[in-house]
Amino acid sequence: MADTLDFEIQGRPGDIAAIAFERAIKNAVSLLREFDSAISGKPYGMLQWYVAKLHSNGNLLISFQPRVNPRIKLRYRITDLSATVTSSFITGFDDLENRCETPSYLSESGLETAGSLTKIIGSAGGPSAFRFASSSQAVDVTSKTSENIGKLLPIKRRSIGSVEGQLEAINLHKNPRVLVYHSISKKAVTCEFDDSVFMQRVKDYLGHKVTVFGTLHKNIKGDTLRVSMERIALSEDLRKAVTAEEWREPEFAHLPSTADYLRRIRGG
Repeated sequence: MADTLDFEIQGRPGDIAAIAFERAIKNAVSLLREFDSAISGKPYGMLQWYVAKLHSNGNLLISFQPRVNPRIKLRYRITDLSATVTSSFITGFDDLENRCETPSYLSESGLETAGSLTKIIGSAGGPSAFRFASSSQAVDVTSKTSENIGKLLPIKRRSIGSVEGQLEAINLHKNPRVLVYHSISKKAVTCEFDDSVFMQRVKDYLGHKVTVFGTLHKNIKGDTLRVSMERIALSEDLRKAVTAEEWREPEFAHLPSTADYLRRIRGG
């Protein structure tokens, strides 16, 4: 049986408003789906979340139990990644609460959802804190997480550069965009693009390692949250296009020199 995720909503009985409870559950499940999608590489994830237990010991506690969507399991024959999703979810909130760091797998949109979840802590009718726990990990989430997300979300500087990683999750709602996940850090970068120019290319590159060139939008920590795409190429093709002496493995959100960037745009 897959490891459950306990979500404890802390507060005195009778003090938590129903709308705050509903908002907390909705945002928590949305975040689980985002981690699931990033880890499985499937646009809508591979897991379905069920309520395994409801309990009150002074606080409200809900146990979520993941199950692999049977249609996805049959079609793709993929491994059950529920333990990885649960662990990454808890680790992600630990990064936000205790280190003020952008978690792996969580996009700019996901950070906003986490902010919406934690903003209700301490509000009128809201909980005093949250606690997420599995059989092996736990994290206490306070209003500090909301404060840290408020520091991580604003764009503090822009520069010309490139990001490299696995291209996943095409989203055409409002501004067309894709997510690129770095192969080592697993941090997510939202890449906005002109669908009239790049649509077919991003479809062809889905699931592949790519390098995206353009304007990098960075937060206070120097993490690239978003890229305004000016060019995209398969990383393998770029390696073939330059000699072994010239090639240097790009770091995630690495900022090349202006001359190097223009050389790639014009002749790469």
